[in-house]
Amino acid sequence: MLALLMCGGRGLRLGKGEKPLLKVCGFRLIEHALREFEEFEIVAITSPSTPLTEKFLKREGIEVFRADGCGFIEDYQKACMELSLSEPVFIACTDIVYFRPIADAALEKYLRSKARALRVVMDREAIGVNIIDAFFIDEEQEEEIYSVEKDSVVNINTPEDVRRAEDLWMSMKRKGKDWPRG
Repeated sequence: MLALLMCGGRGLRLGKGEKPLLKVCGFRLIEHALREFEEFEIVAITSPSTPLTEKFLKREGIEVFRADGCGFIEDYQKACMELSLSEPVFIACTDIVYFRPIADAALEKYLRSKARALRVVMDREAIGVNIIDAFFIDEEQEEEIYSVEKDSVVNINTPEDVRRAEDLWMSMKRKGKDWPRG
């Protein structure tokens, strides 16, 4: 399955440059996403706001699609259409630190479902990982919900989120759990 990694946001709330390149828990945010989806084919969706991220990804051998930066949904829809995608794909934000693996289990849940889409949630809140059927990109898609355990991920939007992720990481290390997937 293809994973579209969304890395075109400006990250203004953090004020630390291009958000996908921000190091949290020892890795750039984009590296957390690349590790989570390493078993999938990956296309990174960048924007005019993330030229350094685009250069980093190309150096790493990751296929890049530069969207217009008009918005999350608009950018992945454009990528799906221009790349002529017509099957289910992961759509994943790259501002997530993964403390437990979720992609494989989410895919398994999706494949058992009759819904065309799947949304991953934690504490009833969407975490920014979804599966959609690109063939029906212009239609609203009935979705299955897949819930992950508390502290499976931390979505990084503010300096407080960075501190929370770092604290969780240190706590896991003290307990002797493997990083990042204890």
